Amino acid sequence: MLETQVRRPAPTTSSQATPTKAATPAVKPAAALPAYVLAELQRNAAKIKGMAGRPNLMAIFLNEWIEKHTRERLMNQTVKANLGDQGAVIPGWADGASNGIAGTLLGPAAAQDITSGVTRRLTETRHALGQVGLGNPTGAYQARDTLGSAATSHDVAILKGILGAIAAKDRHAVAAAYAKQNGSKTLSATLGELIRDANQRGPLMALLPPPMNEETLTLDTFLEQLSVGLVYSNQTAEEMNADTVDERRGGNPAAVLKHFGFKAGPLILGRWGFQMRTFTPIPGKAKWAHPIVSFRGTEGVMYDPLGNDAAKAAKAKGGSIGEQAQARQKGIEGTVDTIIGDLSPKQVGWYHVQPNEDLILANLQRLKGKAISTGHSLGGAIAQLVPALHPEYFGSVVTFQAANIDKAEVAKMRQHNAGQADPVLARHYRVEGDIVPTAGQQALDGQITYFDRVSRDKGTQEPFGNSALENIASGHVTPMLSTYIRGQKNLSEDLQVIADQGLRDEATLSAKPGEKVQDVKTVFAGNYSTAQDPRIQAENKRLTLANNVGLYPGTDLFEATIYANIAYNTLLSHVENLAADKTIKTLAEFKKRVNELMAGSAPLPLDPDDVALSKVLKIDHYETDYAARPMSTGYGIPIYPKKATPIDTYFRQGVRIPSSVEQQVRDQLAVIWTSWRGQ
Repeated sequence: MLETQVRRPAPTTSSQATPTKAATPAVKPAAALPAYVLAELQRNAAKIKGMAGRPNLMAIFLNEWIEKHTRERLMNQTVKANLGDQGAVIPGWADGASNGIAGTLLGPAAAQDITSGVTRRLTETRHALGQVGLGNPTGAYQARDTLGSAATSHDVAILKGILGAIAAKDRHAVAAAYAKQNGSKTLSATLGELIRDANQRGPLMALLPPPMNEETLTLDTFLEQLSVGLVYSNQTAEEMNADTVDERRGGNPAAVLKHFGFKAGPLILGRWGFQMRTFTPIPGKAKWAHPIVSFRGTEGVMYDPLGNDAAKAAKAKGGSIGEQAQARQKGIEGTVDTIIGDLSPKQVGWYHVQPNEDLILANLQRLKGKAISTGHSLGGAIAQLVPALHPEYFGSVVTFQAANIDKAEVAKMRQHNAGQADPVLARHYRVEGDIVPTAGQQALDGQITYFDRVSRDKGTQEPFGNSALENIASGHVTPMLSTYIRGQKNLSEDLQVIADQGLRDEATLSAKPGEKVQDVKTVFAGNYSTAQDPRIQAENKRLTLANNVGLYPGTDLFEATIYANIAYNTLLSHVENLAADKTIKTLAEFKKRVNELMAGSAPLPLDPDDVALSKVLKIDHYETDYAARPMSTGYGIPIYPKKATPIDTYFRQGVRIPSSVEQQVRDQLAVIWTSWRGQ
């Protein structure tokens, strides 16, 4: 990646190394600056002070200064180079090929962004005569705008002086004037894009208006506890409301729920991996009056349809039989979420919502007041889909590291909002470099806030940094707001409770073999309206992959996942019909009817939703029978007969339910009953 000294010129050829973790020393204190830089800083600060009370003039000055000092950075490194030390797994001979493959799959600009740890569209294809050649007749090259990199580090110190000279009482007005002058693009978004090093950008962002007001920050950080943490648990309501130790993330769920006056409802369990939970305000104690509906995301991206790998891993760690069984279930759940939810040939999350819509409605209809819909990852997509389909039950939507949904669903919400005094709007929180938000066509209307997750070995004074792979893995699961508030001063009592008792980034609690426990922080990286969503849009690539799974060599991922789970989901659909039957009044009567259902020996008919799902996933009804005797063609190439696949048998005869699956569902009868009837 190269850098030139003027805005968007023909590129030069000076090189710049890429470290394993992108990090630049923080802005030098004024006393350490060269005299000419200090003089420039003082001159500009004096100009700003002379404009006090005139935010439009200050915004114009800022805009012109930023424009003048913006440089062009060439993005021309290979995937291996962009990944730094983590690119060492790519052999030298494959270096050029990996770049070509990434460019073909993502486009050359997006390939540079993603492999350098960015999922906003910062790099773009530009053209210059100096780049024209035999292999490049159009003079195309990849570049992004930057400020405050190695060649211009003093500019950040000067900009800090300019921003620091704006009186606190003028900051909101200056930020508003800047956005008005730049087509609604915020000053925070501009700095978040141009100054990619969080060590440099953090002190500047502290001189801007905060990313959201304290009331919103408090509510959304509380929602993060639910959607990134609690909704992933299979605990009963009683267990969750009394749980003082989150073994995975180190928090105290009971203390957080109690302080904010909310009570966790029962686990709501549906078909094909769907889970949700409601959190209801306790009268006279709740900080907010609205009930909260949280949707579970993916139980870890994986492919382990029978849970065997997860169970073996648990056994290797010395886990008990019960822990192995629990790990097996997590493996199965994670596979269903990944293949049916994330890899859906329709929009992300559709096959979690569509087969469970009656279940979802049964729970929404029990709510008192309009709810807040929230979710993380796949759960964040569902948290948008459900309100788009049933907006009358919701007042707002808040998502974390979420995939997006189809434009058609966004249009439904817009139609509902038209003319409404209180439209249903969304707040979306993303971590830079997390690839999940690149999926989906569009986010529900509202605001998008970006953060950078950066880390360093615990206890060191090294600059904070990150890498592309770290952003993808750890950036997706970090509790970004909880981590953000821990870096702020003078927290309110409510935020202090979350800082002390809330979710923590897992890297701060334990380390993988060969790694060290980390210090982690999240740095504000910009606000946008959804109309200006800056993300790389990869939904077409995701759909191409999903719609061609059967063409790839090896196991058909859809078929393997369907066959591993069809007996459970078929039985569950029939049991749910009983749970929804209002003539059945008690849990005991429900269990009796389920036992009668299971006492029959006949196969159970496929649920109509599963018939439709099998067609969408293109599950083959016939396959070549290589075990049969081939038929001669007279041309030396034998033809093998076809045989019916299991799905064909299910269509014609129904699904036989193994006793192990019957027992699995029996163990869940109380959960299924409360999922439909409440508690």
